[in-house]
Amino acid sequence: MGSEIRKDYLQDKYALIAPRRGKRPGDEVVCPFCPENLSKKQVIKTYGKPWKVAVLKNLYPAFTMQKGGVYGRQEIVVETPYHTRKLYDLPVADIAEVIKVYADRVKEMKKDKRIKYILVFNNSGVTAGASKAHEHSQVIGMNFVSPYLLDKTEKEHRFQGKTGRCIYCDIIKKEEIGPRKIFSDNNIFVFAPYASQYAYEARIYPRRHLDNVANLTNEERASIASALKNILMAVGALKVPYNFYMHERTTDADQHFYIKITPRGAALAGVELGTGLIINPVTPEAAAKYYRNNFKRTPR
Repeated sequence: MGSEIRKDYLQDKYALIAPRRGKRPGDEVVCPFCPENLSKKQVIKTYGKPWKVAVLKNLYPAFTMQKGGVYGRQEIVVETPYHTRKLYDLPVADIAEVIKVYADRVKEMKKDKRIKYILVFNNSGVTAGASKAHEHSQVIGMNFVSPYLLDKTEKEHRFQGKTGRCIYCDIIKKEEIGPRKIFSDNNIFVFAPYASQYAYEARIYPRRHLDNVANLTNEERASIASALKNILMAVGALKVPYNFYMHERTTDADQHFYIKITPRGAALAGVELGTGLIINPVTPEAAAKYYRNNFKRTPR
């Protein structure tokens, strides 16, 4: 059975039924992402000689270009050849190169006009969804845009139609002078969102209004790489798993690109599952102060 998107009986909620994802092996004795174990058949592209970043086919995709499933593409980005290094252990220049690889894969996926939505994400830690300890991200392109994202886009456009402004550009101006600001420079703004759903949640916004990772300049990538390293190092010090992601609708060229970092220190419990209301035990103001106290302007 291929993957299938199913709608709830009543609400605009969808589930992706993907039986092949259940066949993913956990951490194996022989790591398939280490250079000496990479299968040539799985490699799509490598960057650097010897490689620093490798892009692989996902052998257990939720989406497929073949018949009998939800249409899409799913790639793995192995961000370092070193098995025990986390992304935040890498030099800022190497993290910037990883972001450049994300951009390259996004541009490649956008060539397929059937792809309507692209998600780049990193799961770090078992409870955050990682099935392999070796640091890696995934890039997914699909022909389905969820009602949640359609609603979000509609609200963005409604705000812009009413005010003539981008809501995210407005958020930067508002948070710039508030207690939730973490860091800023000429290229980016980093803050803890006012209604953070996760303890120590953070976001990185480019100051420039651009719609996806592929449009970043070298200077913007360097600023984002430095900020991402800082945030992830601080999350690592908390010893909690985390996710970060960036995404775009390929048919909307007027989005404001951002990266969302969500530490996963607490599991969703009955209140969250029953009401949809997330309990966050750490105020965004306290989270921002924690990050500011641990932020280094030029981390190596």
